[in-house]
Amino acid sequence: MRSVPIMIGTDRTWLPDKPFCQPRKSLQSRNHPGYAFDMAGTSTTCGWCGRLANMALHGDFTVTVSAALKSGGAVRKTEHEARRCDHCGGLSILRRSGNARDVNSSLYYVESEAWFPQHVEGRDFGDVPEPIASVASEACRCASIGAYRGAVALARAVVEATAKAKGITVNGIASKINELHARGLIREHVKDAAHEVRFGGNEIAHGDLAQESLDKDEAEEILLLMSEILQEVFQSPARVQRQRQKRLDRKAAKAAEVPSPTKPGVSSKSED
Repeated sequence: MRSVPIMIGTDRTWLPDKPFCQPRKSLQSRNHPGYAFDMAGTSTTCGWCGRLANMALHGDFTVTVSAALKSGGAVRKTEHEARRCDHCGGLSILRRSGNARDVNSSLYYVESEAWFPQHVEGRDFGDVPEPIASVASEACRCASIGAYRGAVALARAVVEATAKAKGITVNGIASKINELHARGLIREHVKDAAHEVRFGGNEIAHGDLAQESLDKDEAEEILLLMSEILQEVFQSPARVQRQRQKRLDRKAAKAAEVPSPTKPGVSSKSED
């Protein structure tokens, strides 16, 4: 099949008329560097069933979607492979980029991998009002696929919605957070956590994007702070109320019991 070489800087990039396929049967040799990867498969969280499973190679071909000649003679390639989940049988695409000896050989060094479809993972926020819980879960789903700015913007919305759910309607999210604290609904350090979520969300909501991109660790930290606010305002009070109700129910059931007759000369003992 014909390929058209194009010079870009010091690299030469091949743009095939269409992606070309490399037969996998050429790798079925124990001396080939790709042998172990192909035979053992690879594990990930399946984008279809959500289970951590082995993803076995499906079919005999790897599709090369791009290849560029690097200085020194190595080739940088991006390949697609079909992989089938051992648990549900769902078919996924594994995209791998790295170095190969030449355009027709397998990758000997993998720099990055990505799966399609990606597994999207939310969280269950029990005892939180459904409209707020759904947005909080959506924030977690955004983070699970690397949409960190979206996750933080939604976390900010969760904080503001939490204050509104408690009847706080003062203007501005900062004033709402301070009012949550003034009413005794959140402690001092949780108020500070809410403001940190606000600061992170403001950079995105108001277009004041930071010079550095928002990374995974920072986004996950902000989501943890968001979770602490929901815990303080909704979840912890609900757990206390459930436990209190269980105790009162036991007390009421005990009081309703019919006292059993006592034998002559035997007095019943009262419980504290």
